[in-house]
Amino acid sequence: MADLDRYNLLSRAVRIANSATLSYPARLKSLAQTVEQTLPISSCAIYTLDDDQRVLSLLAASTGAGLPAAEPVPVGEGIAGRCATLKSFVHDRAASCHPAEALQETSDHIMALPVLSSGRLYGVMALGMDDGAISPAEVMVAMEDVPVVVAGVMQGLRMAAGSARRVRNLSILSELGQLLNKSAPPRSLIPLILNASHAYAGACCTLLRLNGKGGMPGGIYRKCRTRFRPVLRTLLDIELDCSARAQASGVPILTRDLVSNEDIPLSYICVPLVFESRAMGSLTFFGKKEPNGPRQNLDEEDRELFESMAMLISNALTGSANYQQMLSLSVENDKKLKELSFLYRISNTMLSTIRLNKLIHLILTALTVGDNPFFDRAMLFLINKRSGVMQGMLGVTRETSADLHKPLADLGDLLGSRWDITDEDIARQRDADFSRQVRSIRLELNRAKNISTRAVLEKRLVFVPNVATEKRVDREFVRRFGITSFASAPLIAREEVVGVMVIDNGISDRPISQENLRFLQLFTNQAGMAIENSILYNRIEDANRSLREAQERLIQGERLATIGEMAAGIAHELKGPLVSIGGFARRLERKLPEKSPEWEYADTIVREVLRLEKMLTEILSFTRKTTICYSCCCITDIIEDALAVVVLAFEESRIQIVRNYPRRPISLMADCKQVEQVFLNLFFNAQEAMKEGGELTITVAPARLGGKRAVAVKVADTGGGIPFEVLNNIFNPFYTTKETGTGLGLPISNRIILNHGGKIQIDNQPGKGATFSVLLPLNV
Repeated sequence: MADLDRYNLLSRAVRIANSATLSYPARLKSLAQTVEQTLPISSCAIYTLDDDQRVLSLLAASTGAGLPAAEPVPVGEGIAGRCATLKSFVHDRAASCHPAEALQETSDHIMALPVLSSGRLYGVMALGMDDGAISPAEVMVAMEDVPVVVAGVMQGLRMAAGSARRVRNLSILSELGQLLNKSAPPRSLIPLILNASHAYAGACCTLLRLNGKGGMPGGIYRKCRTRFRPVLRTLLDIELDCSARAQASGVPILTRDLVSNEDIPLSYICVPLVFESRAMGSLTFFGKKEPNGPRQNLDEEDRELFESMAMLISNALTGSANYQQMLSLSVENDKKLKELSFLYRISNTMLSTIRLNKLIHLILTALTVGDNPFFDRAMLFLINKRSGVMQGMLGVTRETSADLHKPLADLGDLLGSRWDITDEDIARQRDADFSRQVRSIRLELNRAKNISTRAVLEKRLVFVPNVATEKRVDREFVRRFGITSFASAPLIAREEVVGVMVIDNGISDRPISQENLRFLQLFTNQAGMAIENSILYNRIEDANRSLREAQERLIQGERLATIGEMAAGIAHELKGPLVSIGGFARRLERKLPEKSPEWEYADTIVREVLRLEKMLTEILSFTRKTTICYSCCCITDIIEDALAVVVLAFEESRIQIVRNYPRRPISLMADCKQVEQVFLNLFFNAQEAMKEGGELTITVAPARLGGKRAVAVKVADTGGGIPFEVLNNIFNPFYTTKETGTGLGLPISNRIILNHGGKIQIDNQPGKGATFSVLLPLNV
């Protein structure tokens, strides 16, 4: 009976093992059922040995064996575990079973047979037997060749599982490659890599470390199952060490059977991320958990898979970095093109006008114009080194520049494009509240009190990222305008700082970037050259205007000289007849009865003749080239001689004379009579100005003229001053406001002083009086 059962069992087992319609797990299930049905046993279970030969896992069981155990049976423990260790059959009571063996509660005895093929142990077959049903010897005879058949099926199962695993790995690599084959910046790609790697690996914890080289952001990124989050710090410490070793060697690291007091995964694999021999970081996988199965060690196939994944990821990261760099370069190039176009457009604009006022408006408007202006506000301060202040002149904001932006249709419009600003726009900007506030500001030109002074003195741009931490700022200035961050840029013309621009983003509170500051530096260079051109043009215009005026004066002088010569000739010819007329008129006047009509006619003739003779004398004196007879004179004596002539007239006009003479007399080399004539003319003019009385102050003091010793005589009256419309003509010949004057007194006096190498200055105070200062070189 045993032989019949033996051959019947083997025959049926071989047919089941070779069945093409059943899967390997189904074949093993069917083999377990066939063994139970053929032999008088209560159950049959088939266990497989893992690759590490550490545990046995239930693969199949006959009907009635119950559900497969959730936990494996350790090798060396229980009946099946001892069989695997000994590689020979083990027979024992069911009570000796390991808690994970499925047959412990259904049979009296357990007989375990090793599943061997060519000396290799594939697993264990465990048979449950009841007391008296069959002996172990009979079981051994009946089952002699069945474990070999089962080993073949298990070998096929392993080969199929390996093939399926390789196909799965190739599918993972294909899917990962497709997933990573897209253009994305590193910040978007890194989470995608981490999630995909964690999912495909089936790891308990996945750590991605990037060293921040090659255009990639540095840092460590993690994906961890909930169960292992409490031990994440331990895993991070392990990863830090293995990542350094893997990146240094360029070789993946596989570590198994980790021992720790904490519940950490059994193993890990750390693969370096390398592209063209350049380490970018590492990817570390801790443990794996099969679906509905126990935790397992990572193996060589996992290492190969993860290494291939690392190659794909390295290529993807490099491509992403290159893509990001390309995008950055594209954006930077676009920005530089727009910046250069903007500067070219500004240059065209600034060169389109030489009006300094309009140019300043264009400069400040260019910084604040457009949909995305460089800055929100721009202020201009002009330098007054004499008073030591920076005076606010103009303030422009993005609101007051909003309507002045005209975008380009295309780059073809660039060569002929420019901005323009009308007089109405200039007036509107200047009358805006912000501009008025700027004009009311005066910043002290002091390095210790105002940081903008550094921009002026050092002739460079100064940036203040935070006014709260900067000591050398005008607190009232920043408080008044709500400034938190600003930059000061000098405007340089002809190597001199003529002004300083203060810019900020006080409306939008945007930070001022280094790119903005670099553009501001380029812009101020352009603006400085434009201002210098404007100043030079205005100076040329002024020089041309002065040249034309000098030419006109020269022509006018030649005409006057001709007229003067003619007038001198006429005056000389008229003087003889006038003397005869005057002499005959005086004879008639003496012979006629006094106060008679005829006498009054004769008297009128005499007086008019005298007036004409005086006029002719002055004309001849003005036109005649005067010879100077130098002698040593005391200036106070000359003044006193002149006062002696006018003292009676001053007393009649109630004019008081105040003398301020030095203690020591001052002498000079001059023509005393001509200088006396100068003071006489000044005194007579003062008397004419003070008809109602007044005070004449004469001050004599040492002075300097052209770097040499001189004497200054100031003649000050209280006659109400000289009208502005008259002031520019007082030294012109024949210009007079007197009814009986000839207009030659001051021109003659001015010519006398000029001939002596001196000059006459006027300090006019309308409503009070005028002061004539006569400066004469001492020449002694």
